[in-house]
Amino acid sequence: MNSIVIILTLYFSLMLLIGFWSSRKIKDTTDFLIAGRRLGLVLATATMFATWFGGESVIGTAGTVYKQGLYGIISDPFGASLALILAGLFYAAAFRRLNLLTVVDIFEKFYSRRLEILATILMIPVYIAWLGAQIVATGLTFSTFTNIEPNLGMLIAGGVIVIYTICGGMWAVTLTDFVQMLILILGIITIFPFVITDAGGIKNVISSTPKEFFIIFPQTKNFSSWLTYFGKWSMLGLGCVVGQDLIQRSLSSRTESIARWSSILAGIIYFIMGIIIIFIGLSARFVIPNLEHSELLIPTLANKYLAGIHQFLFGIFICGLIAAIMSSADSSLLAATSLFTNNIIAKSYPNISKKAFLLLNRIATIVITLLAVIIAIYVKQVYNLMVNSCTTLLVSIFVPTSVALFFKKFVNTISCWCSMLGGFFVWIGYIFLTTGKFVIDDTTMNIFYQAGSLGFLTSLLMYLAPIILFKSHLKKIF
Repeated sequence: MNSIVIILTLYFSLMLLIGFWSSRKIKDTTDFLIAGRRLGLVLATATMFATWFGGESVIGTAGTVYKQGLYGIISDPFGASLALILAGLFYAAAFRRLNLLTVVDIFEKFYSRRLEILATILMIPVYIAWLGAQIVATGLTFSTFTNIEPNLGMLIAGGVIVIYTICGGMWAVTLTDFVQMLILILGIITIFPFVITDAGGIKNVISSTPKEFFIIFPQTKNFSSWLTYFGKWSMLGLGCVVGQDLIQRSLSSRTESIARWSSILAGIIYFIMGIIIIFIGLSARFVIPNLEHSELLIPTLANKYLAGIHQFLFGIFICGLIAAIMSSADSSLLAATSLFTNNIIAKSYPNISKKAFLLLNRIATIVITLLAVIIAIYVKQVYNLMVNSCTTLLVSIFVPTSVALFFKKFVNTISCWCSMLGGFFVWIGYIFLTTGKFVIDDTTMNIFYQAGSLGFLTSLLMYLAPIILFKSHLKKIF
C-alpha cells in the first residue's frame, strides 16, 4: 500500500476513534450541539481557528496572492481575521450571556417566531453548500496526491465526517478540530522553510516583489471600485461575525470570558498563519514562475519539495490539507444540523422527548451529509458558490442581530422584516440585473462583492426607515 495512503488511513482512524470516545459525553441535545457549555480556553480557541482556517484558506490564499498580490486576498485572511477579532470583542460574550443554542434563537427572543424561521431558512443552505464545497476539495486533494478517484475520496471524507459527528456532536468536532489544527500548522510549517530558502529569504522576497503586489487599497476614486473593496472586507469581516459556526463555539464556551478570548486568540493565530501563507505564495513566484493554474500552487510545491524525498513530511503535509478541509466541513455540518433541529423541529414539536430529539439530531446529521455529498458530486460550481455563501449572513442577518444585541430600544419586527428581505433581494437582484446569471468566476467576482455591499447597506437603511418614518406609530404587528 502507498505510504501516503497508510498515513491518511491512520489519520482517518484517529478521527473516528475520537468520535467514538466523545460519544460517552453525549447525554442530551445540549451536549450534542454545544458540548454542554464546557469548553475551556485552549479547546475553544483551537476549534474556533480550525473551523475557519479551511482548505481554501491554504490553497486559495496562496494561489491568489501568487497571481494578484495582497489586494486579491483581502477577504481571506484579512477579512476572516477581522471577523474573529470583532466577534471576540463585541459578539461572543453577548451571545454566551443569553444562553442560546443557536444564533437564530435571538430572532424569536427579540422579534418573532416567523422571523426566526425565515432566518433559519436563509442560513441552512449556506452551510449545506459550504459542506458540499469542502467535500469537493477533499476529493480533489485525494486525487491529486493518491490514486483514489475524486468521487471515492468525497465519499470517504463524507463518511468519516458524519460518523465522528453523529457519535460525539460538538465534543467530537472540538477534539478533532484540536488535532486537525496541530496537523495543519505542522503541515504549513513543514513546507514554509523550503520555499522561503529557495526564494532567497524573506528580505529578498519583499525587495524583489513588484510594489503593486503590496497594494491593499483601490487605486481609483471610482465608486464601484470602493463598493467592491468594502464587499471584500465585509462579506467575511462582518457577515460571518453572526455565523452559526462561529457563534456555536462561543455558546459552547464555559464562561463569557472564554467565549471572548477564544475568538480573539483564534483571530490572531489566523492572521499569523495567513501571513505565512502569503509569504509562501509570494516566494513561489521566484521558485515556480509562470505557473498557469495558480490554484495548483500548494500541491505543486508539495510535490517539488517533499514527494519522493521526505515521505513522512509529505504525508503530514497532505494530512494538514485534509485537516483544514475537514475542520471546516464538520463545523458546517453541525451548524446546519443545529439550525434545522433546534429552530425548525424542536420549536414546532415542543413535547418531543430528549432521547428522541437527540436521535433526530443524529438522523438530520446523516441526511444533511448525504445532501452535501450529492451536491459535491453533481453540482460542479459548488466551490464558487461557497466563496459568496456567507453573503446571506451579511445582507440579511447581521443588522437585525446587531440591533437585538446592542440597540434593544430599536428592536421591532417591521424593521426586521424590511431589513432581512430588502437586503436579500437587492443582493440577488443586483447580480441578475448586472450579469444575468448567478455564476461566480473571474469576470463576475467584483459584481458579487458590489452586490454584497449594496445588500448590506440596504439592510441597514431598511431597518432604520420604519423607525424614522413611523416612530410614533410603530407597533409589533407581525
